[in-house]
Amino acid sequence: MVRRLLSVAVLTAAMVLPAFAQVDEQQQRWAVRLGVLWPTAGDIRDRTDTFWVYFGVERNFPNVGIVSLDYTEGSGAGFKYSHFALFLNSKQNYAPRLDLLAGIGIVYAKSEIGGDTDYKTRLGGTVGAVYYINPRTEFQVRYHTGGAKETNGIVLTFSLRF
Repeated sequence: MVRRLLSVAVLTAAMVLPAFAQVDEQQQRWAVRLGVLWPTAGDIRDRTDTFWVYFGVERNFPNVGIVSLDYTEGSGAGFKYSHFALFLNSKQNYAPRLDLLAGIGIVYAKSEIGGDTDYKTRLGGTVGAVYYINPRTEFQVRYHTGGAKETNGIVLTFSLRF
């Protein structure tokens, strides 16, 4: 598992670092995001609702990247999983209305199973695509990982920039 996490971190860094110089300063600086996460681990998905609520906020810092703070939560009978993710992201323009997204950061996960609570802090990452509906709204599809099966999943979000 450590080898897989390290591989994801290296690949994400390889995508993020070259793209820092390409951040468009004309973009809106803040964005709020709302969507769902679909866990990729079958046992986690079976214990909880099919989709988890996912929301976040991000701030574009020219010459540094996009810093995002996201929260997601899923629950079922006797089970509750949640996590916060703090990522440094970068977008690479791929087509006129399409960007590729990659990020790396820290994921703080909490799981409650039958009254027992477990906390995990891990290195995490995200890769995906951003489709711009107009200059202020976008749709994102990403794969989110946090070094634990409770935090891995496919994320679909709608963002509003301001």
